[in-house]
Amino acid sequence: MKRYARPISSIALLLVIVICFSGCGIVDFTRSIFHKENTDVNVNLGDTQVNNNVTNNNQNVTGTLDVTPPSTQAHTHTPVTNNNSNNGGSNNTTRPNNNTQQNTQNNTTTAPVVTEPITDEEIEELSVKELQDLLFATKDPNTAGKILQIAGFEYDEEQGIYYSQMNPLQRKFGFNRVYDMAAPLAGMIYSTKRIEFEYDGREWMVQIWKGQYGITSGAEIGLYNRDPERNFQYDCADDEDLIEMQFDFYNQDELVFSRGPEKHWWLTGFKVFHAGVPILIDLDMTLTFTDKQMAQAFVNSLKKSITSDFSSLMDPITYRKEGSTVYIHW
Repeated sequence: MKRYARPISSIALLLVIVICFSGCGIVDFTRSIFHKENTDVNVNLGDTQVNNNVTNNNQNVTGTLDVTPPSTQAHTHTPVTNNNSNNGGSNNTTRPNNNTQQNTQNNTTTAPVVTEPITDEEIEELSVKELQDLLFATKDPNTAGKILQIAGFEYDEEQGIYYSQMNPLQRKFGFNRVYDMAAPLAGMIYSTKRIEFEYDGREWMVQIWKGQYGITSGAEIGLYNRDPERNFQYDCADDEDLIEMQFDFYNQDELVFSRGPEKHWWLTGFKVFHAGVPILIDLDMTLTFTDKQMAQAFVNSLKKSITSDFSSLMDPITYRKEGSTVYIHW
């Protein structure tokens, strides 16, 4: 089961985005945002009457309040009270004296405010960024936002991208090469580099990815380690092993989005409906390791990887090290 964890999580993210942006999905979700419960209030108030009974010198005075039903436009009705005498239709009223008891009941009826739901035509005019904001950029997550979080991802409203959480379910399953072998089955076509090195009695791996992930393009930086006895499965780095990561994502020399800097074990970013050929995507990455020794061990392995990998001729990697920080351009 563990060997399929990463492809399954990637498929889950793709399904969430596809469902939310499908014709019926986007309409239903945006309607659920704008079509509040107050639109279900019964606004047929044409027959409502309010009676004011006034006892004045043993005379009964009855007033009637007629409320006009609200129109289809969203607005608030101001109640109007008309007091008419039933004594021959006269508009004259008798001022009560000090010996007369007057009991007056004031009833105020206010029509509810009606908010019109967003229409299909208005939805079609929204941009992809605006649609994403409606679905995911809410303080109280709706169904789409909750599904996205369950899949282990969050939405960045400012940049319009998706990124992985610090503690998604995927963190429990670690990583191995089978995940990359299964990626094309999930529609993920990317380039990847593995930099494996030894430090502090453990085997470490920094892996980087860039390319097309279904209907999104994006990039990843992952940090993993394992005991020397294990030769296949890596564990995701624990909290005490996190390093500071950052990258800028360029597509055909145009900056699309940025991630970090922050301490992480899996720094990612994905732009929906954005096409990216791996060789045309550039990453400017910054990795700050625990100390200079760890950074040097990483650089030594990176150098070997560059010289032994034929793909580096077509898509070269350059780097420089300053103390415990390594700057990489791919």
